[in-house]
Amino acid sequence: MKSKIGYFYILLAGIFWSTLGFLVSKISDYNFSPEEVAFFRMVGGFIVISIYGKITMPTMFKITKKGILYVFAIGIVCQFIFNIAYMGSISMVGASMAAVLLYVSPVFVAIFSKIVYKEKINKIKILSLIFCVIGAFLAVTGGKIEIKELNIGGIIAGIMAAITYAMLPIFNKNALKEMDNITMSAYAFLIAAIIMCFRVNPIHTISKIDNMRVLMYILSIGIIPTAMSYIVYSKGILKGVELSIAGVVASIELVLSVIIGWTLLGEDFSVVKIFGVLFMVASTFIAVKAIEEVKENKELDPNYVAEVATDCQK
Repeated sequence: MKSKIGYFYILLAGIFWSTLGFLVSKISDYNFSPEEVAFFRMVGGFIVISIYGKITMPTMFKITKKGILYVFAIGIVCQFIFNIAYMGSISMVGASMAAVLLYVSPVFVAIFSKIVYKEKINKIKILSLIFCVIGAFLAVTGGKIEIKELNIGGIIAGIMAAITYAMLPIFNKNALKEMDNITMSAYAFLIAAIIMCFRVNPIHTISKIDNMRVLMYILSIGIIPTAMSYIVYSKGILKGVELSIAGVVASIELVLSVIIGWTLLGEDFSVVKIFGVLFMVASTFIAVKAIEEVKENKELDPNYVAEVATDCQK
């Protein structure tokens, strides 16, 4: 029963994350820049997750000197740069395509793991990465390469988001030895929000909120795909769900993000693109097999967090 509840929490986290593209698109419709949207997300996420953490973990803000270095790295790379890149990609190529580009991150996780931690890349992992790349190509292009129709800037921003997204499990391997995931998330959000203040004028940005609808979208982006998704994901892991399996369950995010983009936002749709998304979901399942095989051969550090099954939080 405990593990079933854990799976439910992970599934819920994936559902919450899938709303991010929709909310970014809606807020952007009110003339907010990607940086301003990211500012709202980081501030809202910090406030909500801090309140939750303080209630459930009175010592949540305690952190080691070494932990401070990790949260700065995570806050700058995996929150500040990631959010600007991802939200910029959403504004340029749409929520569904931005989500697809983000899910190329396992390729970069595998590369970084090889470089930083000397992790071995077995045959199953290579197959997973091939499925991931093929799926991304089909989902983004529809199987046709027409350079004039491709938004190169949006694609570059999406790939940059995937790269910074992939850095999170690399940092997490040692960072989670220094602090709880909730503590790490709260500090990372705070650091990213502070840096955002140098990119946007907080007072001017807040003054642009001129109706209840946009206010509700702004409140929602800080709560649903940010604080709540991190909280329920952490609860799922604490219930005993393995990180590799959590990555598969949370991959519902990609499917729902694409469906939301096609249905609620009216983004481009085709059968070929559906196959592309299915290829990418299949790559996640294959990645689990890769992780299990490496574990069986005792080649994987047991403290390592699921290097290729996109289970790192955004």
